[in-house]
Amino acid sequence: MKRFVFLAIMGIIANAMDISTLLQSVKKIPDTKLDEVVTNEMKINKKSIDYSLFPKISFFANAIHYTSPYNLRPMPPTESKKIGANGGGYWFSKNIKKIGFNFSMPLFVKEIYDNKKKMECLLESTKYKAKLNLLQRQAILIGEVSNFNYLINLRNALLKKKESIKTTLKAIEVGVKVGRIPEFNLEKLKDAILSIDIKLQAINNKLNTSKANIYKLTQINVNKKIDFIAFMPIKKEFLALKQVRKLVEASKYSIIAAKDKKIPKIFLMAQGYRAFGKAYDNGEKLALNFANIGIYVDWEIFNKQNNVSLKKAKINYIKNTLLLEKTLKDLKAKEKELLGNLKNLKKAILMAKESVEIKKELLKSAKVAFRLNRMSVDDYLKYEDDLAYAKANLAYLIALKNKMIANLAFIYGNNLERVFK
Repeated sequence: MKRFVFLAIMGIIANAMDISTLLQSVKKIPDTKLDEVVTNEMKINKKSIDYSLFPKISFFANAIHYTSPYNLRPMPPTESKKIGANGGGYWFSKNIKKIGFNFSMPLFVKEIYDNKKKMECLLESTKYKAKLNLLQRQAILIGEVSNFNYLINLRNALLKKKESIKTTLKAIEVGVKVGRIPEFNLEKLKDAILSIDIKLQAINNKLNTSKANIYKLTQINVNKKIDFIAFMPIKKEFLALKQVRKLVEASKYSIIAAKDKKIPKIFLMAQGYRAFGKAYDNGEKLALNFANIGIYVDWEIFNKQNNVSLKKAKINYIKNTLLLEKTLKDLKAKEKELLGNLKNLKKAILMAKESVEIKKELLKSAKVAFRLNRMSVDDYLKYEDDLAYAKANLAYLIALKNKMIANLAFIYGNNLERVFK
């Protein structure tokens, strides 16, 4: 008994899915995680620019054979005289081994600083893009759940229509048996029930497709209607504009960085090593240290390729500027369309609700008239159809409203978990 109760409770929990859980699940699917990886990749690219300002230190070792004696380190004339006076041991050898280090650090490379600013903009753009992708998936999910709910409501409307016709069928069976009501009416009702069953099969197929679409976005299987309420989104600056605006800013720094190639670069560089070898004149073992440090200027006077890079950067800036203008134009048009349609939908939903109530009363009267043989079977079935259609139409309008609110929340960059509860 306890096991049965436990399984029943777990079943209820499994089916008690709410819209917040589904929206949060979108954050966990591979599609969203892929956006996170792309953002992290951009962070690493930015760090690579930052780290180019840090010193570079490397160690080296080598063993070199020369065809004629080579100096282990530069020899001043005074040292040469001193070695000669002491019987030889000049710092030259055919086989030299070295171990040492290299050190370099940029003191002034303007291109690095501008590329750093460019990468900061690209990173911000990537973050906005990831957020846009998440909100878009969540908005699509709202649309899929709304469609799923609509299909559930449509199925329920047909099932209620079927039950209503069955009730009427049972009521007239007696009349048919005694010959008061034509058997044609009974057969017509049976045919209407069969038509409903055929429609229900088609709806079940659509429900399976809708479930699969929801699973694709959430990795969750849904089996029951997901009830939720929608709030109007808060008007904000279009999120997509922020993303494109950062691209425009990044392309500006690309132009500056391309021009920076003509500016001299200044580096601090140092090297030190210890060289080992045998003096070529007397075979004496030598181990000598040598080091140098200095400031170097690298000034590229002429490089035609730099002009191409600058032209590409300028073209990219123009493309991103036009993309910003196009995005603003399209989003304004979309906002206007959604706000206008939502206003009309609210009125349509109110009228649809009223229509459902009226058609319920009309159907009650039609049932009575049909049972009393004062109405034809076709006229009676029309009232059944009208009520089912009115319910389906109301469910469709509500689903459409939810989709539009989701799209409006998406372009404003609203948190959909606050808009839909």
